[in-house]
Amino acid sequence: MSRALALAVLLVTSATSAPALTLLTSAKLGRFDSGAPGALVRVGPERAFRDVDPRCPTTSSVRFALSRRGADFEDHGDVELACAGWRRTRSGYRWVPPAGATGGVRDIRLGRRGLVVRAGGMDFAPIAGPVAYVEAWLTVGDERYLVRLQNFRRNDPDTVVSRRPSRLAAAGEAAFWDTVWADDPRPDEALRLLERAVKRDPKDGRSQFLLGMLHLYRSSTACADFDFAHLCDAAKAEGLAAVEPLDRAVPLLANDTRIAGFRAAATYAAGYVQGDADRQARGLALIDEAVAANTLFNAFDLFAVVAPVTAGSSDYYQTRVLPLVDAIFSGDNLSCPVTLPEICSNAGMAPHNFEGTLILLGDIYAKGGRLSNASLWYSIARGSGRTTGYRYQAIAEERVATAAERVARYEDDDPTNDPPLLGGGGGSCRYCHNK
Repeated sequence: MSRALALAVLLVTSATSAPALTLLTSAKLGRFDSGAPGALVRVGPERAFRDVDPRCPTTSSVRFALSRRGADFEDHGDVELACAGWRRTRSGYRWVPPAGATGGVRDIRLGRRGLVVRAGGMDFAPIAGPVAYVEAWLTVGDERYLVRLQNFRRNDPDTVVSRRPSRLAAAGEAAFWDTVWADDPRPDEALRLLERAVKRDPKDGRSQFLLGMLHLYRSSTACADFDFAHLCDAAKAEGLAAVEPLDRAVPLLANDTRIAGFRAAATYAAGYVQGDADRQARGLALIDEAVAANTLFNAFDLFAVVAPVTAGSSDYYQTRVLPLVDAIFSGDNLSCPVTLPEICSNAGMAPHNFEGTLILLGDIYAKGGRLSNASLWYSIARGSGRTTGYRYQAIAEERVATAAERVARYEDDDPTNDPPLLGGGGGSCRYCHNK
């Protein structure tokens, strides 16, 4: 079986709709000790907990996971919570391990005051720093609740302690994801909150990162029609505004190699749309550095902003862009949906990662004249989208039907009829992140 076919089989068999996901941001705090293995995760009051009832026959579990550099994923596995361990309290519910429980979860409190998870002991898998981020997942029935911790005041092999976000930062993060997920789009509110959060605390790396990414997202919605090569002034301004907070986020979130990739893409895009050759060259150099540090993830920064404005027949496209796409579908990456689910599956914070990624990579292959590759990934994206309720399924259907025509338009002598790549330069994130 060829590598491409093997990956295709893996993608088809693992492409499923992820269960519902609620991100918890209010007053989140985590402490993890590796010497005497233990964990404490707290979250403040959240509206999402108002109607939760974890008692029998509802199933529930807790999972801890982390990444050390943004190019890896260490999953500590689900700890099943026996439903008999849940009891009603004045403020909600409490779980205490019944006899014979394993996995190290010691106590959970869930209700109108928020969430507290305590774990530890010899059967608890320790979390040791330094890390790029730590995640705590609580699953109750069909709902997954996620606490992602990325700002740290201590981050070493013995102890990892997160920084509690300000109310502005917590509300801004919630509004950001409501917008990017298209649950309850609030781009203006998210902007106001995140701007105030970083003004109050310029060292809040998570808020700096989200602010930069929000500007990139807004750059793709500021014009009536998004065309990376002919942006309206408002979109150009949004793209330029993304650079400064991402520049600040890189040293503040230095363990996460993905942040540098986003900063590089924003720098290149701003240089391109502003006609600033020096900034564009700096952006391309930063992209190369970021890809070298984290090829699988940061290659998509190059795909998003360089590939759309580079001729498919050019030496750069043929010797740099296409080999990077080939690398995505080769070697250890064949098992990526299993080993790196946060990056390569629909189970993380990009609920349609399969579909959006494969359409984009199919587009890149088509632009480079590789019809058979493009057709394969278009077909897999279409098949996946039919089972996951993909909101952009019409695009996948259209790509399958017109793949040959698309390649022909790229290869003729008229560059004005070249179809844009999915997202067309910084606007592609919605096709993976919109629910």
